[in-house]
Amino acid sequence: MRFLLVEDNDNPKLSQAIADRLRLDGHAVDHAGTLAEAADCVAVAEYDLILLDIMLPDGDGRRFLERHRGAKTTRR
Repeated sequence: MRFLLVEDNDNPKLSQAIADRLRLDGHAVDHAGTLAEAADCVAVAEYDLILLDIMLPDGDGRRFLERHRGAKTTRR
């Protein structure tokens, strides 16, 4: 599976631990630190699951989810 981890660097150890665990389990993981970076990722890649922080420096993760939920590059 391919994951997008959207998490700012408020807790870099947590982000790294999540990404490391997923990679150890054989998954591909991309990381975005802002909603702008996440939008760029979603525009060019398909993800099976997006792990999304709801409080990011450039906006509310819930609004990002609402905008991208039906995108062709995100699966349900």
